Amino acid sequence: MGNSPRKQSGVAMIVVLWMIMVMMTLAASLLYATRTESSMVDYARRTAIARATADAAAHYAVMQLFLPPQERDLQLGGKPLLWQYEGAKVEIRVVGENGLIDINYASRELLAQIFKEVGVEDQAASDMLDVLEDFRDVDDLKRLNGAEDGDYESAGLAFGAKDAPFERIEELQQVLGMTPQLYQALTRYLTVNSGAAGINPMLAPRQILLMLTEGDAGKVDAYIAEREEAAKDGRSVLPDFGQAFFDNSQQPLYRMQIRVFTDETAPPYFEERSVRLSPEKMPPFVTYFRVLQASSAQFE
Repeated sequence: MGNSPRKQSGVAMIVVLWMIMVMMTLAASLLYATRTESSMVDYARRTAIARATADAAAHYAVMQLFLPPQERDLQLGGKPLLWQYEGAKVEIRVVGENGLIDINYASRELLAQIFKEVGVEDQAASDMLDVLEDFRDVDDLKRLNGAEDGDYESAGLAFGAKDAPFERIEELQQVLGMTPQLYQALTRYLTVNSGAAGINPMLAPRQILLMLTEGDAGKVDAYIAEREEAAKDGRSVLPDFGQAFFDNSQQPLYRMQIRVFTDETAPPYFEERSVRLSPEKMPPFVTYFRVLQASSAQFE
C-alpha cells in the first residue's frame, strides 16, 4: 500500500507526457498544413500574375506584328525579344505558322527529315510515318507498317485511327506508338495551321533551318543575319539550302512563346499560343490555343 501513491504518480507522469506528445504532433501537423496552404496560395498568386503578364505580352506582340517590319522591335523566326511589364521580365518569341511544318500537308520526305532530326532511326521513322498517315487519311486501308482501328483495339486502346486530318497538334499523342518523349520533340517543328506543303524560310525558327542543313550552324546563322537585314527593308530572301521544301505562303497566323520571370526564387512561367491577326475585331486577334509548355519546346 505504501507504494501506491508513487505508482499513481508514475502513471500520471506517463499520461502527461503522452498528452504533450499528442499536442506536439497536432501542432506540427497544423504548422505543416499552414505552410502547405501558404505555399499553394503563393503559387496560385504567382501563376495568376504570370498569366496576366503573358496576356499583356501577347497584346504587345500583336501590336508589333501590325507595324511595318522595319519599325518592329520584334523579329520573326523565334529570336527573343526582352520586355518588361509591371516589374516582371518577359521573353517573347514569335514564328509564323508558315515557318513550321504542316503535318497534314507536308510530304513524307519532309516529315521523315523531322524524325531523323529528333533521333529516330530510318526504319522506325518509316514505320511511324505509315501509322501517322493511316491515322490522318480518310480510308481504312492499312499501309505496310501502318495501323487502323483493329490495331488500336489490339493495343487495348478505346479509340482508333481518326481517319481525318489533324485539327490540333495534341492529337499526335493518340497515334499508335507515339511516346511522350517523341511527341514533345516533334511539337517544336509541327503545325496544323499553315495549310502549305512547304516552309516559308523568312518565318522559320532556327531549329527548322538547322534540320534542312543537317546541322550546319554557320550556314544557318549567316542566312538568319541576311534575313534580318532584308526584313528591315521589307524584302524576302531565300537561303541556298533546302529549296525543295520551301513555300512562300504567309498567312496572318503566328506561334508565340512567352516566358515570364516574376520571381528570382521561382522557375519561370512558360506558355505557347497560336494566334490569328484579325484587324476588324477587338481585340484584333483570335487565340487558337494556349498551353503551358516544357522548356524543351522553346524555339531556337
